Amino acid sequence: MPGRSFTVLAAAAAAVTLVATGTASADPNPIAPAPATVPGTISDGPGSFHVYRTVESGLRPSSTDNAQCNSYFGSPLSNAVLERLDARMYTFTNSDETGFLTDPTARDVGPIYVCDGPTIDGRAFLDQWGKLTAPGLGDLTMSGPCGLEFYIGEPGRGAVDCVLAVDPNSTGVTGGVATSNSVANPARLPNGRTGSLWTVYSMGEGTAPVADPAPGMPQPTGSVKYSVGREVNSRSLGRTPACPGGVRTTEIHSVSTDPATGAVTGEPSDAVAAHASICYGNPAEPDFGARLDITIEGVFPPLTVSSDGQCRQQDVAGLVGSRQQSCGFTLLPDFGRGLTGGQVTLNGLVPVDDPAGSDNSAIWTTGLLGSIVPR
Repeated sequence: MPGRSFTVLAAAAAAVTLVATGTASADPNPIAPAPATVPGTISDGPGSFHVYRTVESGLRPSSTDNAQCNSYFGSPLSNAVLERLDARMYTFTNSDETGFLTDPTARDVGPIYVCDGPTIDGRAFLDQWGKLTAPGLGDLTMSGPCGLEFYIGEPGRGAVDCVLAVDPNSTGVTGGVATSNSVANPARLPNGRTGSLWTVYSMGEGTAPVADPAPGMPQPTGSVKYSVGREVNSRSLGRTPACPGGVRTTEIHSVSTDPATGAVTGEPSDAVAAHASICYGNPAEPDFGARLDITIEGVFPPLTVSSDGQCRQQDVAGLVGSRQQSCGFTLLPDFGRGLTGGQVTLNGLVPVDDPAGSDNSAIWTTGLLGSIVPR
């Protein structure tokens, strides 16, 4: 997330600080689960979620895409653009039990282009502009900050998580937020192109056509294994001195997407794919710290990890009483389990006065790198 530490030393220092302060317990009498996260009532809220697996195409971006990127950054910042990436979006199949993708690139549903330049706000490392064409949603442009942290167990690769505001378009989308869980390979090292799992939360009713998707094909995505899930039975446990933004606990259950559009469909699976809790820092900061503790049930034995990350909240046109919240957490290696790194992200709505609350059932994504294998 924006504001994340970008060096190993800084990340380690943050971890020491949060471990030292994050031991206070939350309210021992938790309130009832938010209605939007109770099975049988799972809700997107006023918008809709789409999730796509994206992989760098290996092709040069078009001159039109590059010109639009240059226009976004302006002069002279366009001369300092760090990366221009042409990629394809895919819908996928995933396990009902664990959420891990079983066919990551099952169907090719459209193009996506992103470019990254240096930020000037002093907090985020990257400023990203992007465009995509999605079935049902149409052409979307989006922009915003990205966090970057290099994997110490995967030299040359980094965890990138972006929080991009979606612009209104002519096919009925009135706004929204797109978030990424990305493995960057800027040096084009072997064994895996740059790729992501994108979650798009869009407002309005997209009326773009939906064509029969083209068959996908396996892509060189390296060792990353992605999973997709939704919050179930999440609870806001109240604020503590160690967690001034509050504490959230939740189950994460696998959720499927429509093969033609990538839209999240139906209720989550009954199986628990993960258990998680988040200790939120001071939400008065634009990008505030958070501590994640998560047990991933989709590997055997279950993998329990902790991570320090960042969250960002923002207003979205058309939302009253709610704000969009995105969080990103980079996972440290566990070489004994074959884990060389990873990342967890979430995208959902929260009450304006409670970062640990839930006004819809957030989408969670998890990426694990290394030889670790989903069960």
